Amino acid sequence: MSIGQFPLQEIIYTTLNNDSTITSTYSAGVFDDVLEGSTYPFIEIGNETAIDYSTKDSVGAEYTVTIHVWSQYAGSKETKQIMDRIHDLLHNSNLTVTGFSLINLRFEFSDILRDPDGKTRHGVMRFRAIILGN
Repeated sequence: MSIGQFPLQEIIYTTLNNDSTITSTYSAGVFDDVLEGSTYPFIEIGNETAIDYSTKDSVGAEYTVTIHVWSQYAGSKETKQIMDRIHDLLHNSNLTVTGFSLINLRFEFSDILRDPDGKTRHGVMRFRAIILGN
């Protein structure tokens, strides 16, 4: 039985990509693999770790999911606003992960860095999720 890595990623992607604040207000694209030349700002679903969280009766995993926000807005305002919106959408949410029960999805930390080009802001967020198979 699957441990649900792709269904979890899929619901995170769908949730972010279907949010009008992200897609319309900020015109931010949501990507699993960012194409060269993508327009700023954009969100990238990044690295993920999985640790076995199975029980006697269910297969499951505990995940950490990293989400990146990239912006070239002067200052960090846009990056912070997008990160706040991502937090609102994902932290303690009741998302439906196909074939699994989402036990919890919680925000762990964030950081904002200035890229070496001096222009691009890079926001990093990490969430922890626990899912069990149905």
